[in-house]
Amino acid sequence: MGQSYGELYQKSYEMRKRFLEIFTGLGYGHLTTAFSETEILISLLSETMDFHAGNVKDKNRDRLVLSKGHGAGMLFPIFEDLGILSKEEIEELIKPGGDFTKTRELFYPGFEFYGGSLGIGLGMAAGLAMGAKLNRENWMTFCLLGDAECYEGAIWEAMLFAGHNRLNNLVVVVDRNYLGCSDFTENMCELEPFEEKWKSCNWDTRAVDGHSYEELLGALEGIRSRRTSKPLCVIADTVKGKGLDYLSNQPLMHGFMPKGEEARAAYENLKG
Repeated sequence: MGQSYGELYQKSYEMRKRFLEIFTGLGYGHLTTAFSETEILISLLSETMDFHAGNVKDKNRDRLVLSKGHGAGMLFPIFEDLGILSKEEIEELIKPGGDFTKTRELFYPGFEFYGGSLGIGLGMAAGLAMGAKLNRENWMTFCLLGDAECYEGAIWEAMLFAGHNRLNNLVVVVDRNYLGCSDFTENMCELEPFEEKWKSCNWDTRAVDGHSYEELLGALEGIRSRRTSKPLCVIADTVKGKGLDYLSNQPLMHGFMPKGEEARAAYENLKG
């Protein structure tokens, strides 16, 4: 592990604060979903994946597929922290009519795909993992899913495909925050017993607290030397809006971004 747990928790606070700076300035964004996935993305990009500023274009680096595309905003502060994007590049990239040369070159540096339409990413990730297997390449594919996204039929088709083809070079993390756009998942279309459903598709599973670096990194430890032929799904229990109590676990806050006095209140109430 490159950083201590204390340093990582401080990093979470810094990344949430930086997200607020970037997107309150822009005026829109998906704050609650970005805050639920913060520890997951830091665990993957900073501590687990073979990925850093020096190997962004290396064909042998690990791949990240961000299937829950509305969570892409949290990548900006993390990539800035990793030295992949500068503050000036981020400001240019996010503004309407900005210079998108860098994203056209690399899509978003460090990951291969993010979905506007949910349900697409796991199929993409399974295809990448299958291609690596066929080419006898050792890089791994990581995929971040939202839990409400798992209503999509394409997710289940990809689950079956990956399990059947023994894609043990594929790791999925589900951001299990129990909220979709308008209501709690178990009210809209019950997912439980969620872990058992992944197992039935021939996946290994690990259930963790998605805001605990101890549990997240414990689940991802030794990920390259697992003695199994199965893909892995880490179900990470999270809180949508983590760090801001007044937004946490609140339906209908999916695309919310504080402005004006609310933005100032968010800075003051943000918890480390």
